[in-house]
Amino acid sequence: MKYKKLVNLILVLMAAGIAIIIARDFVVNRSGKHIENPYAFDVSEYTTVDPSAIIYKEQKVLQLKVNQPKGIAYKDGVIYVIADSSLILLNEQGQLLQNIQLDAEPTAIAVADQLWLALNNQVVSLDQKGQELQRWPAYNDRSVITSLAVSPRYVYVADAGNRLIYQCSPTGELIQEIGAENEQKAVPGFVIPSPYFDIDLNEEDYLWAVDPGRHSLENFNADGSMRSSWTVSSVQTEGFSGCCNPAHMAMMTEDRFVTSEKGIVRVKVYDQHGEYLGVVAAPNQFDEDSPAPDVCVDDNGRVILLDFSRKQVRIFQPKENEE
Repeated sequence: MKYKKLVNLILVLMAAGIAIIIARDFVVNRSGKHIENPYAFDVSEYTTVDPSAIIYKEQKVLQLKVNQPKGIAYKDGVIYVIADSSLILLNEQGQLLQNIQLDAEPTAIAVADQLWLALNNQVVSLDQKGQELQRWPAYNDRSVITSLAVSPRYVYVADAGNRLIYQCSPTGELIQEIGAENEQKAVPGFVIPSPYFDIDLNEEDYLWAVDPGRHSLENFNADGSMRSSWTVSSVQTEGFSGCCNPAHMAMMTEDRFVTSEKGIVRVKVYDQHGEYLGVVAAPNQFDEDSPAPDVCVDDNGRVILLDFSRKQVRIFQPKENEE
């Protein structure tokens, strides 16, 4: 009997202790109190970049008078910005050269002899005065065109919705689809969890594409076979991390790359083999929760960013070129 009473007393004391703990937690974490997540991944230490690694300096900022910037390109001293339902042409001093009104919101741009735009799931070309030259038939409802690249022979269309690149003639004839899984061509198939899927051409007109789910860049021959690729997966500054990075990419001279990342927003330069060369813009140079900026390169090796958050064109010059 005494043993049974002792057990009951212990159980009562344990129940009282549990009740006190629950009550304390309720008071501490009641509505309006901040609750710490002990499993949250702290990335703050990775947002700091060694100043010696920053090899570019911001030279100029051009403020845009738009509601929603979408993309950027550069050719022969002219900066092309797609925003809202328009195509804006600026000189390098920020003066407005032209504002071409479009009949839909653009999602991608490439500039060659013609101005190439993606409007929803269609490709349209304009002359330099903004007059429409051709409009291709719309792709399917699943299509999300995120990037265009143009050579003298081909127009490449990156479709994030279908995870494919369409190689087309300049008149819109589909030559082939690039990127579907194909063992014979050593193509693993793109991993694209969200609408970030960028392409560009190098100086020899070889196609490069970002595989954002794999943190890699992939190079293709004209027949759609894999030519080469490189991958750098790391939360450290020299790598890509998180979902869908790099978000944007542009080719530079000597087959170098400028890349832009979301999450930890930073812009960096790599050589043709994926060797990290340095930082153009560090995370602390962007607003908190800023999207990854779109990127292009001018004739003097400057990196031009389209800052979606600040609605600015930001021009960065290599420090080695400073006067």
